[in-house]
Amino acid sequence: MPKKRILKKIGSFVDPEYNNYYGWTSEDGFVIAEKNMKHYIGGHSQNSFAPVARAKITESDGMTTISMVIRMNIFVMFVIVPLYLISLFTVVLFPFMHILLHFAFFKPAKRLKETVETLLSEDDFY
Repeated sequence: MPKKRILKKIGSFVDPEYNNYYGWTSEDGFVIAEKNMKHYIGGHSQNSFAPVARAKITESDGMTTISMVIRMNIFVMFVIVPLYLISLFTVVLFPFMHILLHFAFFKPAKRLKETVETLLSEDDFY
């Protein structure tokens, strides 16, 4: 898929009015992040660990390559990484941190990865 088409698909996908993701595109890549505040009927939830995907697109020899890194918000990482390292030395805190990160970051990051892969692998005919 050509770089311009990828950027067009991502640009139309990250409209925050229509889905749970927001982001932007640039000349050489894109950023997609999951909204950290979600509203439901009768309430809302907040996930400060919401994943952020940064991708760089390169074209060479008729091939388009997308390199993507999914991580937490950088400010959250400054808090959680020291806590995680400290939890490695405790028996009680480590399972709690592991479960927290599994449900708060790793599951949403996997969902974001699969969403981007599906979006970029679908071939639309227009």
